[in-house]
Amino acid sequence: MSGCFPAAGLRCLSRGGGGMAAQGAPRFLLTFDFDETIVDENSDDWIERAAPGQRLPEGLRATYREGFYNEFMQRVFQYLGEQGVRPRDLRAVYEAIPLSPGMGDLLQFVARQGACFEVILISDANTFGVESSLRAAGHLGLFRRIFSNPAAPDARGLLALRPFHAQHGCARCPSNMCKHKVLGDYLRERARDGVHFERLFYVGDGSNDFCPAGLLASGDVAFPRRGYPMHRLIQEAQKAEPGSFRATVVPWETAHDIRQHLQQVLKAS
Repeated sequence: MSGCFPAAGLRCLSRGGGGMAAQGAPRFLLTFDFDETIVDENSDDWIERAAPGQRLPEGLRATYREGFYNEFMQRVFQYLGEQGVRPRDLRAVYEAIPLSPGMGDLLQFVARQGACFEVILISDANTFGVESSLRAAGHLGLFRRIFSNPAAPDARGLLALRPFHAQHGCARCPSNMCKHKVLGDYLRERARDGVHFERLFYVGDGSNDFCPAGLLASGDVAFPRRGYPMHRLIQEAQKAEPGSFRATVVPWETAHDIRQHLQQVLKAS
């Protein structure tokens, strides 16, 4: 039986601590993406269901520019508001997005481990949608922090979206968010709090999840969704420069694959 179960009353080791951490201190940081990871759809595509005819006008679609998706979604929310779509309507749409297969079971499993896992979410979607979806599914309380593009009703009562980062220096990531920077800043923040994780786990699917996975060291685990851009980029990096990607790679098709690996980690620890 793993010492991570809260009923066992055992302490969790901290990363690099060389001894016992305080009672209840997290051993592992578990980071999730949202779109096509926690939920089985892209929430920005799913929100089109709130538009008249459940489809955006072609003229609006044509304004999208590569690397500036957040700006495009700002225009989408403005258009929806002009069509009479209110935040309560959008909330109902977000609440209907299905979880990825096995994800509900995985999140319940993690919650049962008590303080062993500290869980955060980094998403290029928006806070309103992510929180609405997780709250409806009963999992919002699991996440210590949610990092996403801020979205909230404005003075007119319409949903307004802003970028997470005003600027960053990463050429790989979209202009509004670099997940590598988000994760790195969070790890430094927790280190100042005296929290040093024994291992990092990152669950994602997209190309923007490859960048933060570069922070993972030997002994950490990347969980890319099998066949999705994050998985392909890791494979390309491993082929181009063997050993350059230091973390263990565990592709997943359903969240049961992730749970199974985490169970093995806990049993071995």
